[in-house]
Amino acid sequence: MSTDAIVLLREDHRKLRHLFRDYLAPGTTDSARAEDAERIVHELTVHTYLEDEVVYPEVRRQVPELADAMRVAQQEHHVSDLLCQEIAVMNDGDPQRDAKLRVLIGTVSRHLDAEEGEWFPQVRAAIGRTELRRIGERMQAVRETAPREPEKPGLLRRFADALEP
Repeated sequence: MSTDAIVLLREDHRKLRHLFRDYLAPGTTDSARAEDAERIVHELTVHTYLEDEVVYPEVRRQVPELADAMRVAQQEHHVSDLLCQEIAVMNDGDPQRDAKLRVLIGTVSRHLDAEEGEWFPQVRAAIGRTELRRIGERMQAVRETAPREPEKPGLLRRFADALEP
């Protein structure tokens, strides 16, 4: 497997898109949707952490003309993280959970398209293969210790605690 950071990110994107398709597929059972929802939250939590902690700082440092795009992308991650936090504490049958997941899927899908179509080509052109491999190796190392579940800050933690029997 390649350690090129962009190749690794594209692989994450492929996994996420597959999970999105499974979740949205007509005829998907409620239990399958609940499992897909958990996997989506898990994969997104790890993915956004890797980008925010490893990839985006390197891109800002090495490709300064993309600094504004990286700030926008981090804010999109923030929105994704908030939705993941809310989804993680909701009951499987809650209709608001499905609505939040659909908003999350739409938002993240647009984000993935923008990354792949707009800044991946610019990053590849500006950063050499050796450096992209170094970033990718760092991603793989950090992936081992990356959070698997979204944090439950203040109000969400209290909300989750109130839902538990």
